[in-house]
Amino acid sequence: MTYRAAIAGLCTSVAMATTANAQDIDLTMSHYLPPVLGLHVDFLEPFARELEEKSGGKIAVDIQTAGSSLGVITKQWDQTQDGLSDISFGLHGIPRGRFTCTQVVELPFLTDSVEEANAVLWGLYPEYLAEEHSGVKVLALMAHDPGVLATNGKRVETPEDLKGLRIRVPSPFIAAMLEDLGAVPVGMPPGQVYENMQTGAIDGVVLPWAGLKEFRITEVTTNAIEIGAYTTPFYFVMNEDTYNDMPDDVRSVIDEITGDALVAKFPNWWTEWGAAGPAQITDAGGEVITPDAALRQTWIDATADTVAQLEKDLAEQCGPELIQAARALAAN
Repeated sequence: MTYRAAIAGLCTSVAMATTANAQDIDLTMSHYLPPVLGLHVDFLEPFARELEEKSGGKIAVDIQTAGSSLGVITKQWDQTQDGLSDISFGLHGIPRGRFTCTQVVELPFLTDSVEEANAVLWGLYPEYLAEEHSGVKVLALMAHDPGVLATNGKRVETPEDLKGLRIRVPSPFIAAMLEDLGAVPVGMPPGQVYENMQTGAIDGVVLPWAGLKEFRITEVTTNAIEIGAYTTPFYFVMNEDTYNDMPDDVRSVIDEITGDALVAKFPNWWTEWGAAGPAQITDAGGEVITPDAALRQTWIDATADTVAQLEKDLAEQCGPELIQAARALAAN
């Protein structure tokens, strides 16, 4: 080999190494949802690609969804904290018992809009919920749009109409509320609701419009009432060591596209994901009830004792200041 050829070869090797070093941050993102749902299509997939682009090609993100070894709903938090996944999106309520204080946003009728629900959750985080989220880098917290009570066959308008109905519930708080109103709460993954409502094994379900639409439950719904009784919190987090070990410029990119900037996008997404839900019911001859202030107050009054007990239990575990702060944020 000539001297010139040797130098050329060395330069090529250096160039290849430089290119490799510029793209050597390989991240794994995991979540528990099918890749056809709005959360993946509009949020998680575009977020990964934006991170790659804004890092100048230094980052490559591999997304693991439902059905993969990293796509188990109960493991999202632990596997990110342990470094098996660098970034994860998960549901605070599964498994139960870990995010006791974060449950405050699930209190029946605490909020009445997706904007309000997200403002309360994110507003509580720095002072009241940070301890429950220690051990990871919190990228964002989100809450979905207000829950809808959908039934097949039985029309529900007032709390008294619930008596004896078997209703799939999303959380212990809503289970307590419905049980106190005379319904029979049923625990069940949302993917099983369609078949069970179709066959009459359950009479209805409480879910946001996005869930009713994307799990096709609107097809087996004859009546729905937008009672807005609850919301559910979700987390979007990153392994702390992964974040801390990144170059300053890459951390700056992550900070730029997460936190307040990302949380601000959630309300519009949830509204968009559920927008077609009501028409899918009414176009098929069903009914969607949007309560006026008086009817909504009827539901609030009927559940007041349940909510008072839930607040008392939460205050004993998390302090009364949490409840007061949540109420104050909801009132703003």
